[in-house]
Amino acid sequence: MGHTPDLSMSAARSSRQDRRSAVWTAAWAIVFAIAAGVLLLGVVPRLLAEQRDFEAATACPAGVVSQDCERPVAATVQKTWTERHNKTTKYWIRLTESDGSSHTIRMSGEEWDERPVFRAVKAGDRVTDWYWRGQVRFIEFKGVRQDTHEVPTNDYRIPAGIGMALIPFSLVLFWSAYWLARKGATSPLRSPWQLAVPQVAGLWVMGVGPVSVAFTPGMTDALWFTALGSAPGLLVAAVWAMAKARADRRKGTDTIEVTPRIPEQEEHFPGFVIGDVPYSMAGFGHLVAGPGYLASTPDPTGRIARRTVPRTLVVERVRPPYRWDPGDNHKGCWIAECRDGEEQVLIAAEDIHMPWILGALEPVPATTGTH
Repeated sequence: MGHTPDLSMSAARSSRQDRRSAVWTAAWAIVFAIAAGVLLLGVVPRLLAEQRDFEAATACPAGVVSQDCERPVAATVQKTWTERHNKTTKYWIRLTESDGSSHTIRMSGEEWDERPVFRAVKAGDRVTDWYWRGQVRFIEFKGVRQDTHEVPTNDYRIPAGIGMALIPFSLVLFWSAYWLARKGATSPLRSPWQLAVPQVAGLWVMGVGPVSVAFTPGMTDALWFTALGSAPGLLVAAVWAMAKARADRRKGTDTIEVTPRIPEQEEHFPGFVIGDVPYSMAGFGHLVAGPGYLASTPDPTGRIARRTVPRTLVVERVRPPYRWDPGDNHKGCWIAECRDGEEQVLIAAEDIHMPWILGALEPVPATTGTH
């Protein structure tokens, strides 16, 4: 007989794991909350201030050299070229300025943009570099300007989008940590709705925030759009949570009502038996169910190495999987709580197969009379 975890110790071990998980979850929540704060309260305001300063900048007066005004410098085009990386195309211009210095400048624009300067210039053409705060922000050719990649317009969008996603993510982690530490004992389910509902709501808000930043003209509009876009998802989550809580109070138990179904012929399917009994074996991940017959086996076809479940096994109830159930193969399963004498036994299988298990464990009705 393979080694089977002690079922009586599993709940205590799971409780300790829940507390450890709560600590780690809270720690990660703090990290992500701090990251969101740094981005939204530090990086984004700085980038927005730089954008406002750039948009308000004007050409430097004659004879004035300043970092906060736009300074023109004459230059000559050496060459232009493009670089293709996956789905991104980069556009480059190599320039020599009047003082003899050379610069390689990446121009702004995507494939669908006109890129007026990049398309028009060729080697030997005279252009004007416009500097602002030490970097070439746009290039002018015959009265037409094109931004370089260093223009600070919309630089705030990526850090703002990340920060807007991290806020609901950290809140979900904080709630998960609290629930695991304080409320976990009230719901032993592996996938309790108290965690699932906030997680779904958090994913919704995490999607709305970055989209709002990407498609609105500023942070104020992005915040309003996020609030309005999050409301439907949060409302659905609240209604969902109230309905689940009401159903829990009304039902008062997590027992699942299953109607036994006696298999007309042998059926084999994934499932396993857990308990300190001879028919619970490591590696036996399939079950065979037939009229009055249930067995565990390592064979997906159900033909070899069967360990028959005795008729002394009594099913007490069917329930969802608990966090402290031994093993980790319970996704999508229901659990039949059974007893064989003094031994507690669990049988795990998918919900569609549980009626066959219960039917296989029922006495086979005697055939009497004649047709």
